[in-house]
Order: sequence, then C-alpha cells, then structure tokens
Amino acid sequence: MPVKVCKKAVLLLMVVMLLASIAMVATPSAFASNREPITISETSILPLRILTRPMSNLYSGPDEVSGIVWGNLPAFLPYYVYTRPSGEERRAELGWYEVGSDNRGTVVGWLRTADVFEWKQTMCLTYTHPEMRNPVLMFDEAKYLTELVAKDPTARAAAAKGLYAIIESGNIPRDFPVVSIEPKMAVDFTKQFYLLPILDHRVINIDGREGRMLELAAVSGASVDARERTDIRENPRYVESAMRSSAAAAGGVANELAFDIVWVIDTTRSMGPYAEIVRDVAVTVSKQLANDAELSRRLRFGVWSYRDSIIEVPGLEYLTKNHTPTLQNIQDFGVTMGMVKETRVDSVGVPEDMFSGISDAIEKTAWTPGAARILILVADAPGHELGHRRNVSGLDEITARALATRNNITLMAIQIRPPGQERHHRVAERQFRVLAFNPGTDIPAFYSVDSRDMQGFAQITATMVSSLRNIVHVAQQGNLAHALASGVNLTGDVAVESEGTNQALRAALVQWIGSHAEARPPRDVAAWVMDKDLIDATRQSLDVRLLINKRQLDSLAILLGDIIQAGRRGQISGDDFFTSLQAASAVASRDPDQLRNAQTLGQSGLVPEFLAGLPYQSRLMSMSNDLWASWSPDEQDHFMNELDARIRAYRMQHDNPQGWIRLNEGADADESVYPILLDMLP
Repeated sequence: MPVKVCKKAVLLLMVVMLLASIAMVATPSAFASNREPITISETSILPLRILTRPMSNLYSGPDEVSGIVWGNLPAFLPYYVYTRPSGEERRAELGWYEVGSDNRGTVVGWLRTADVFEWKQTMCLTYTHPEMRNPVLMFDEAKYLTELVAKDPTARAAAAKGLYAIIESGNIPRDFPVVSIEPKMAVDFTKQFYLLPILDHRVINIDGREGRMLELAAVSGASVDARERTDIRENPRYVESAMRSSAAAAGGVANELAFDIVWVIDTTRSMGPYAEIVRDVAVTVSKQLANDAELSRRLRFGVWSYRDSIIEVPGLEYLTKNHTPTLQNIQDFGVTMGMVKETRVDSVGVPEDMFSGISDAIEKTAWTPGAARILILVADAPGHELGHRRNVSGLDEITARALATRNNITLMAIQIRPPGQERHHRVAERQFRVLAFNPGTDIPAFYSVDSRDMQGFAQITATMVSSLRNIVHVAQQGNLAHALASGVNLTGDVAVESEGTNQALRAALVQWIGSHAEARPPRDVAAWVMDKDLIDATRQSLDVRLLINKRQLDSLAILLGDIIQAGRRGQISGDDFFTSLQAASAVASRDPDQLRNAQTLGQSGLVPEFLAGLPYQSRLMSMSNDLWASWSPDEQDHFMNELDARIRAYRMQHDNPQGWIRLNEGADADESVYPILLDMLP
C-alpha cells in the first residue's frame, strides 16, 4: 500500500512539473513583471502593438527550432512588443518580435517579422464607393508616388492612365512600380472584412487640396488564400479578378437581385393628399406587376410615418409608426397605404421630428436579407435642428446620412413646398440634399416640387418606383450587364429630370453586385497609396476610420458629456472653459495641474489615449480658452449640440449588434471593434 501511494505521489509530482514547464514555455517571462513594452516612438507613451497575419505561429524563442507555443494563430490577434527587430530586418521581413499578451510584462513568445505587421494606431483605411472614380493604385515605394503626385494635373493623369492600361493588359513587367490594385468592384467591408492599417502618412498638397500619402498594409481574414500575395507583378490570377467590372459580374448574380423600398412620410395635417398619391402609384404599379409573379416577388415595400412630439401635443397620437412590421408585396402595400392617414391636429410650428422617422425606418425596418435597400423620404417641412427639445432622436442631416450609409441604404428625398414658408423651405432643402447625397454619386437624389403641382409629385413618385421595377425587369431578362456597361439611364425616364435617381440606383447596384459577387480586396502586401483619385483629385479614394471597441466608445461619450457640462456651466458662471472643466466628473481622477497648465484640450490629459495618439486631429483636440471665448453664445450652443448628436450616435451604435467586427474568431465579444468614420469623431 505505501508503495502504491509513493508511486502515485511521484506520478503526481511529474504531472505538476510537466505543467509547470509548459507554463514556463508559454509564458517565459511570467516572472518579469517589471518589464514594459516598447512605445510607438521615443516621445510617445502609447505602447507599440502588432497584429498577426493569418496562419502564423508563436514560438518559444527567436528561431523556428525553439518549438511552437501556439500554431496557426487567428488573424489580427493583437500583441504588445517587448523586443523589436531592427529597421533593416523589418524591411527585409527578417528578425523576430518578442511579444506579450498585456502591457504588464507578461511575455508569451516570439513571432517572425514576416508573420506580423505593426499597428501604431487603431486607424485603418477603407475604400470609398468605386463608382465615378478610378481604383486605388498601390505603389511599392513612396518615391515613385511622390514624383507622380508632383506632376501637373494633365501630366499626372496621363501617367496614371498609362499605369492602368498596363495593368489592364495583363503584361506587367517585374520592375513595375505598382505592387497591387484595388478591385474595380465594390468590396463589402462587412462580408469581406479587410484591414488596411496605416503604417505611415505624409500630408501633401495636390491640385490646391490637402491630401495624404499613406503607407498601409493590406491584410484580410483567415480564408484559405489569406496569405496569397496579391502582387500584380507575379500573380496574374489576382489581376484578372481585380480587373473584373461590376458589369462583367452582373450576369452571375442578377437572378438574386431584389429591392426593399421603404417610404418615410410626414403625416402631419398638410400631408394627406401626398399619401394618397403614393397609394395611387402603388396601385398602378400593382396592376402592371399582376401578371409577373417573379418580378413582384423581388420588390418588397414598407412605410413609416412620423409626426412630432406627443408630449407637447398628445393629439398627434404618435411620434413614429411602422405600418409594415413585415415588408409587403406591391398588392398588399397598396391596401396598407390606403390606411396611412394624416392627423387632424396641428403640431407646434412648421418643423417636425423628421430625423426620428428616418432613424427608426433605418434601424427598425425588417429588411429582407440580401436585398438592396431604398428609402424614400416625402415631407413638406424640415426636421428639428440639433438641440431642439422636440428632436427626440438627437440626429441631424449629417448623422442621419452617416446612419444610412452605415446600413447600406440608398436614400431619396422629395421636398414639397407649401406657399408662404420660404424660410423653412431653405432649411428643408439643405437637410434633404445632405440626406439624399448617396456614396458613389455626384448629385443628390433630391426632388423639390410645389405643393400645388400634384401632377408633378405624382410623376416623380411614379418615376422612382418604375425605375426600380425597370431595373429588376432588366436583371430578370439577363440584360443588367449590358445596362451597366453601356451607361444607359437606369430610370428609363425622359419626362422628369432624374439624373440624381439614376446615379443613386447605379451606385446601389454597384454596391450590391460587389457584395454578392464577393469581390476580394488586396492582401498580404504593404504599399504606398494616395487618398485621392490620381486622375481626378477632387474625388476621395480612401476613407480613414478608427477601429474602436465598446469601452473606448463609452469613454469618448463620457468625455463629450463632461465637455458639454463644462460648457453649460461656463455660460452660466462666466468661468473660462478649463476652469469649468475642472468640475467635470472625469477630472476627479486626473492630474489637476496638467489640466490647469494645458493650453488645449489635447494637452489636458482628459482625452483618451487612443484618440490622443492619432495622426489625424480634430477640432476637439485644439479646443482652448481663447477659442471658446471667441465664439458667440450661439456658436458655443451649436458646438455642444453637435457633441450631443455624436453622443447619441455612439449610443445607438453601442447597442446595435450590426457593424461590430471581431478581429479574430477567438477574441472576446467586448474586444469587437467598429470602424467609425473620422467624420463621426468630435
């Protein structure tokens, strides 16, 4: 018996020693808790991080014979850097990074330089809508791109066209300066997640405009070809796929094309006749589609109505109302529209809560999976401006437009102009034009019609619905590729000036085709790019986004709330901006001397590190006592109302599961990131 116990004890001891040795291999510097990670630069306090490329291995030492701690790492797994290879080793993709799982000295192993890329800030690039611009050229070295941008516009355009022609031919020499190219088709960021982290940037002037040359790394997720290098000088297969146009891909996906068409209608007292016209148009189209079940199946309709605050005027009955919890076919929709009635109760003033109607329609409609989304706004009054007590959503035309873009919604707007309201007409037109300026277009899908011109309104409404029916019919007949390639007017209309609708529908189609054809972005290359079209510098080719998690989003909202609180307090007390800010809640745990001595908010120590370390700065970062004092009370109010709109937008995004991305499948859900546009930063 004692012998058996001894054997068990020895066996247990061996197991413990084995587990301990494994733990020491997995975390070789677990006892070196005093170590600190390398910072981005000598002057920065932000730690340098790296992200793993797909199918990488974590080793126990700086060589491949030391043993693998973790094989086939998830893509985009972040690590802190404790030992960094030299610049020459990094450029040659040689050498090793010693990495840790946190910034407290927990070193876990070594990664090859070729298996990672440095992530100096949580910023990345996304391609803008590809319609009406040329694909982004990705240059091997900054020198050639610098020389190209320095040329006069005519010479630069000619040189760029020559580069495109060579790529199109497929005969690409080994010393070609372009290493890769953006696909012609739209890449759906939500389906084909790609990461274009900014490694370096230079602010330059191009044709009198500020532009940026950016060094980036093109990385995609964990697909089987994620490490397939898309160097066009050695990968003809990628060249062929990148040069495939939306028109060429249309035939393969046209049989899946469908549209969700959702109306957002002002149903205050003056709007009754227009709801009737929408119903009549629906009935007319219903009759046209009665004998084509397949065509009817591809069109689904919905309607939201909105009024104004029922707190002040309870007789209005509702603020917003969804009349179609499930989207309907055209026949049922005609019946539903007959039940959409205007109120008989007057609201307070002319503006209504239009932005609540738009945001609810965007966020709460039961959109059909895979369908292109169209929203049509019909109203005779503007929405309440930022800061108005009856603006329940807290949005304005800019944040509402961003909300539509984020949800891949094409928005069209019809403004009805009643007589005697010219001041309100100007406000409404400004709002409607911004709302209807869809990505990939030159002009907004916006119409303005006199309230007495009922026939004109009916014609515009019929044009919009008939255009969508026409596109689906063209796709059904197998002619969509020809229609896109030939550039014909997709609306099929000549009686109404419909170029805005035509552009909007083309852009929507290009986006939809790219998503369904699963256009693939460049991957596993590093390159220099320009954020403007090299042939037409007025067009933006790349958007800068900040990858932000929910904790960071919350901290940003708290900061903005404190700034609003400080601004309001200062307006009442007469204190300067920073004196008022010292009383804000977030300051309690900060260094009061740093805030007292700060010249700008960026120097105050209040701005979260992820925002303070960005190479792109905002108006918020330069806020100072002098700037605040130079503004009139109205200008101060407008600034704080803008911040409040941002807070509301952040809260909406925080609670919306759509758009959040896990950089790798094994990451905690709280570490998911959202690629927020810089325009949505304060």
